[in-house]
Amino acid sequence: MAAKFTNTVKGNVHTVKTIAITGASRGIGASAAIALASPARRLVLMARSEDKLRQTQAQVERRGGQAIVLPVDLSSRKGAELCSKLLLERTDGQLDVLILNAGISNHSDFLNSNLDAIEYELRLNYLSPLVILRQCLPHMVTQPDGGHVVCVGSLASLMPFPGEVSYAASKAALLSLLRSLRVELRHQPVTLTTVLPGYTATEMTSKHRSLLPAMSSERVGISIVKAVEERPHLVIPGISNRLAARLFRTFPGISDRLLARFASLLVPSVKQP
Repeated sequence: MAAKFTNTVKGNVHTVKTIAITGASRGIGASAAIALASPARRLVLMARSEDKLRQTQAQVERRGGQAIVLPVDLSSRKGAELCSKLLLERTDGQLDVLILNAGISNHSDFLNSNLDAIEYELRLNYLSPLVILRQCLPHMVTQPDGGHVVCVGSLASLMPFPGEVSYAASKAALLSLLRSLRVELRHQPVTLTTVLPGYTATEMTSKHRSLLPAMSSERVGISIVKAVEERPHLVIPGISNRLAARLFRTFPGISDRLLARFASLLVPSVKQP
């Protein structure tokens, strides 16, 4: 039988929030799910690996929360559409918060990059979130206090990241999507939040290099909880990341030249001029 929430959550049903998280099997997604665990929140955990989702589910339940798992592959339009369908079915259309976190980074210099890997990256990081939003937003705007979408992007969408060219492009597309949607849906009762973490120490980034200090996935997860509670438009976790974003916004030319000097440290195959 398909997993659904039980009726064991105490309190007024209208005070219980249903929160869906993609990419909840590891890294930032798992950390956010664990940090969100609460009797007042019902979590839907989505990712490819059912075994890892079960591990996240167990940690959520140990903290007094309730969670169900949906093993789905979001690397194709068909998978994203199926994810949306199952999500709405399992929650009976009551979806208060949608956290779009699933993503991948192919660390490589562009001239030696693999086009199939880039296409996969773009599907998972941008096209699948777009499909899920298109399927779920019409239901979310009917929630009594307005739905809330949280997209986990990247600081790479605001500044150059050598070795992460296609990743940065996919996250910039996601950022632009949310900004435009925010204006288009300004009269609808829905909040759109973008969280832009910098370099985060996860399994995905274990072989990556960064000039900025790494944050733990737990700290980013806490930032996502704060975003869910306060509903801002933009969150950049970490002081150093916020300073870097401001530097590149205020002095783009100087910042680009400065970063270019260190490109060979980030991507060894890039030649130093």
